[in-house]
Amino acid sequence: MPWSMEFTDEGRILKVLIQGHMSGPEVSEMTRESVAAAAKTQVTRIVLDCADAKIDVPILDVYKLPDLYSARGVSRQVHAAVIMPREGYRRDIYEFYEDVCRNRGYFVRLFEQEEDAWNWVRES
Repeated sequence: MPWSMEFTDEGRILKVLIQGHMSGPEVSEMTRESVAAAAKTQVTRIVLDCADAKIDVPILDVYKLPDLYSARGVSRQVHAAVIMPREGYRRDIYEFYEDVCRNRGYFVRLFEQEEDAWNWVRES
C-alpha cells in the first residue's frame, strides 16, 4: 500500500502520506478510508503529503471527490493542506482538485513546502 494515515497533534490533524505511484482504484480506496476516518473522529484539519507521490487519476474522478465528501458527512469546516509533489508530477490534477474543492465550499490549499502546509493547517 503506497499510502498511510495517522492522527497527529493530539488527534486534531489527520495526516495522509502518499509515496510512490497510485492509480484510480488506489486513490479511491485511500479517499474512502481517510474520509471515513475524518468523519468518524470529526477532525477538521488534514494534511495530505504528496511530496513523493505520483498520482494518475482521470480528471472526472477528481471532479467527483467533493460529492463523495458531502455524501460521507465531511464537514465544510475541514481545512486540508496538500503538499505538492517535489517533481511537479501532474501538477494540473492538484490545481484542479484545489479549484473543485474550493468551488464546492471546502477549504483546500496547495503548498510547495511541508512546513508552510503544517503552519497553515495548525493556524486555520
